[in-house]
Amino acid sequence: MKRKIMIFLLFVLAFSLLVSCEEGKKVEHTTGTKDTRVVTEPKAVDEMKDIYDLVSIKEAVNQEGIAPNGEKVRYIYEVPIILIDKPGAQKINETFLSLEKDMEERIGDGQNLTILIESKAYLNDGIISVVMDIKKPGPGGIYVVNYDIEKDQEVSTKELLEKYHFDPQKLIEGINRQVKINESKPEEERSFMSIDFFIDTINTNGDESPRNNLIELKTLEEKESYVIENIDKLDAYINHDGKIVFIHMAELEDKELVVK
Repeated sequence: MKRKIMIFLLFVLAFSLLVSCEEGKKVEHTTGTKDTRVVTEPKAVDEMKDIYDLVSIKEAVNQEGIAPNGEKVRYIYEVPIILIDKPGAQKINETFLSLEKDMEERIGDGQNLTILIESKAYLNDGIISVVMDIKKPGPGGIYVVNYDIEKDQEVSTKELLEKYHFDPQKLIEGINRQVKINESKPEEERSFMSIDFFIDTINTNGDESPRNNLIELKTLEEKESYVIENIDKLDAYINHDGKIVFIHMAELEDKELVVK
C-alpha cells in the first residue's frame, strides 16, 4: 500500500514539474514574439532620420589669437555640412566652407573682427534649413540656405512662403508686436526695432541703395505695403518649432525675427 502511495506522489510531483516547464516555455515564447515583432517591423528609414543624420556642424577653427584691439581671444568657427552626396547639397557645402575659409585666412591680419561663427540646421517637411551666423558688426552676417532633399536644389524665400501658405501680413504684425515690446521695456534694455530695417534689407538684397529718400518719405502704411510686396527679397528659414524666421539688418548687426 505504501508503495502505491509513493508511486502516486511521485506521479503528481512529475506532472506538476511538467506543467511548470510548459508554462515557462509559454512565457518565454510570448516575450520572444514581442521582441521579434519590434525588430522585424522598424519604421521607414526616412521617418527615423532627423537633422543630426543629415547635417553635421563642423568646428573648423578653435584657436587662440590676437583680436584687432590687441586682446587675446579664442576664435571658434563652425561650418554646417549637409551629409548628402548630391550636386546641389555639395554646392551649398562649398558656399559655406568658402565663407568660413575667407574669415579663417584673415585671422591675425589686424582687421578681422569675427571671433565667433555659429551654425545651426533644421529639418521640416523634407526641407533642410541651414544657417551660418558670422558674429560681426554691420550687415551680411547671417547666411541662410533652404534645401529641398528630394529635388536636390535650393528653395527660394518665395517658394518657401508659398509652400507654407504664409500670409505676409503676419510679418507686419510680428514687426509691430516687437516694436511694442521694446517700447514697454526700460530705456536701457531696449533694442531698437523699426520697419525701416526691413526696407533697408529688401533694398540691399535687391541691389538698390539702402533707405533711399523715396522710401523714407512714405507713411507707415505705405512702408508696410512695400515690405509685403517685396517680402520674397528677405532671407527666411523654418526653425525647430516650424515657425518662419526672417533675417533683417539692425542697428549694429543682422538679426532674426521669429514670426508666430
